[in-house]
Amino acid sequence: MNEKEKTTQLKPLSYCDLGVGYKCNYKCLMCKLWQNSPLCADNVLSIEQWKNVLTQIVDLPKKDGCMINFAGSGEALLRGGIFELIKHGREMGLKIHVITNGFAVNKDVALKMDQSGLESLSFSLDSLNSQTHDYLRGAPGAKDRVLKAIELIALHSPNTKMGINTVISGVNIKEVMELTKWVEDHDKLAYINFQAITQPFSFTDSSKEDWFEDEKNKFLWPEDKKAVNQTIDELIELKQKHNKIADSAEQLNIFREYFLNPLLFIKNGRCNLGKGDILIIDPAGHVSMCSIVGIIDNVKNAKPIRDIMMSPGAQEHKEKINECRLNCHLVVSCYYHEESS
Repeated sequence: MNEKEKTTQLKPLSYCDLGVGYKCNYKCLMCKLWQNSPLCADNVLSIEQWKNVLTQIVDLPKKDGCMINFAGSGEALLRGGIFELIKHGREMGLKIHVITNGFAVNKDVALKMDQSGLESLSFSLDSLNSQTHDYLRGAPGAKDRVLKAIELIALHSPNTKMGINTVISGVNIKEVMELTKWVEDHDKLAYINFQAITQPFSFTDSSKEDWFEDEKNKFLWPEDKKAVNQTIDELIELKQKHNKIADSAEQLNIFREYFLNPLLFIKNGRCNLGKGDILIIDPAGHVSMCSIVGIIDNVKNAKPIRDIMMSPGAQEHKEKINECRLNCHLVVSCYYHEESS
């Protein structure tokens, strides 16, 4: 089989998540990676290795809107060489997106961002109430840092599209509409994207369907059904009038169903990750389509990513995803696809 035949058999990527960050200065309550991370400079991919990853991704089939998302187990903008990496990807025509808590943004960072050609950037912001956002992110002054970062990037990197990522939880659900309306009125912000609270990410905790009933997590769960219905109804109504809410009305209703009946909620079809159009590479170089199901291979093993995605291990990985019947809620948020797609 020649290289052209191999390429045509690969599923065009719709989403590519590259974990370039491995250090974080926040202690987010919806994430425990900062508590138990095994990642360090000795076991993560170097910037040169990430450049090689991007070079390979250029030659993989991709859907038109495929964005290369720089995230990971930490804060991407704390990664040394990040702007060199962004520039490398942009020069090859890749669409690069970064998720950030905003802490590291100053004038110098904003100027480097502009020089790198970064296409888009999302700030994690859960409330306009400093007490709420700072509490959820485990960092005093976190909200003010986001607002200041927005101003700096608008001034020094005007071509970088900016938006907000908000995790809806029991802590902030009554403050979501105020934040959304603020985004709608903000001329420097292009969108707001929502995620529903899920089991806090961890390197050591196993996935549990009833995680929200655990004493250490239940405060994150939106138990007020009236607040759930009111917030979702208002978001859908606003979505119909404006276009800054990135989530579809169908997805917002999925959030409602999930919040009201978390143990009953299962998507009608199989998990969309089994389609094979997702590429996830973590900071240590592990390749997967679903990190819960497991790892296919590691880019450090010198195999081309194309071969890894075409390997028997990748096919077995997809089969395990399609056979999985866990009431997994990852597909509610980050990897959501409408059922008809």
